[in-house]
Amino acid sequence: MLPDWVDPRNVGSAFRLADAAGLAGIVLAGSTPAPPNPKIAKTARSTVRSVSYREVPDAVAYVESERARGSYVLALELTDTSASLFTYPVPTGNILLIAGNESAGIPANLLALSHASVHLPMHGQNTSMNVSVALGAAVYVLLMKLQ
Repeated sequence: MLPDWVDPRNVGSAFRLADAAGLAGIVLAGSTPAPPNPKIAKTARSTVRSVSYREVPDAVAYVESERARGSYVLALELTDTSASLFTYPVPTGNILLIAGNESAGIPANLLALSHASVHLPMHGQNTSMNVSVALGAAVYVLLMKLQ
């Protein structure tokens, strides 16, 4: 789920990632730009036509409904209690991965609804990376762990 992303190019990258990784789809929540959008189309290439996506106005309501359906909600966010995705024991079943806004991250109300927060270990001076890059790395770590 992409709650309140700002940059349509990042959204386009998420479409390409979803296609490449064979994901069930993506959820564009809140104010996240959605197709048709020329910047999304340029980055996504043709994947906006092949990747299932859903627009939801209220991220909290959507996460609550997914939890009620049995989805495991995983927040990709560095917090005081987050675990390294490299060592986190990923459950089987439907996983809803939330990757937060480019500058503000995942809001506290969505973090509170998550079963867990995970992060990618950072070994440089910076404590973050571009959201679409982080999402790509996290998705492939999850896919590797689930095989």
